[in-house]
Amino acid sequence: VAAELGADGVELDVRRTLSGELVVHHDAYAEGVLIARADRRALPSHVPDLGDALDACSGLRVNIEIKIDDPHKRESFELAQEVAQHLRSRAEPVGRWLVSSFDHGVVDQMRELFPELPTGLLSWREPWQGVIRHAVNNGHLAIHPDESMVDGQLVREAHAAGIEVNTWTVNDPERGIELAELGVDGLITDVPHEMLEVLGHLQ
Repeated sequence: VAAELGADGVELDVRRTLSGELVVHHDAYAEGVLIARADRRALPSHVPDLGDALDACSGLRVNIEIKIDDPHKRESFELAQEVAQHLRSRAEPVGRWLVSSFDHGVVDQMRELFPELPTGLLSWREPWQGVIRHAVNNGHLAIHPDESMVDGQLVREAHAAGIEVNTWTVNDPERGIELAELGVDGLITDVPHEMLEVLGHLQ
C-alpha cells in the first residue's frame, strides 16, 4: 500500500514470540494474546513474520523499530541480536534498512553487532541536545524525535552534526508542511495519502 501511494518508506515494529519467531505488530497484544508469551501458532494469521513483511516492502526504505517490553532489557538485547542475524541473512543492501528503538542501549548494541546497518534513536520528552550527542558519539545515522520536540534549532544542530531527523507521528497536514519547511529528513505518519498530497504542493 505504501508503495502504491508513493511513500518512499515504511515502519515495521518487531517483536519476538515465546517460541522465538520475529513478528511485526505495533502493540504488545494481538487480539488479546501477549505476543512475547505466546507461541507463533497462537497469534492471529494477520500478524506477519518479519521476513514476510520485509519481502512485501521490497524497494522501499524500512524503519525497523525494536519494541521494548522487558524492563530488565535481557529480552530486548536478545531481540536485537536476532534482528541483526536475520538482516545479515538477507541478500539485500543494508542501506535500505534503519533500526531504531526508544532504548538507546539496544540501538548501541545493534551498532556493535552490525556496524554497517543504519541506526536511529527514538526520543520523546528528552532533551534533544543529549540525544544528538549520543547519536554522534555512538555512530548513529539519525534521531527520531516526537514531532512536538522539533523546531528549527533542533534541525539545524542535528544537521550540523551530520545527523538526520525523522520525526513522528505527523498526522496534521499543516504541521507536516511546517516540518518539511524546517528541513526534516523524514515524516512518520499514519495518513501517508494525506501527507503526500500536501507535501506534493511544496515541490
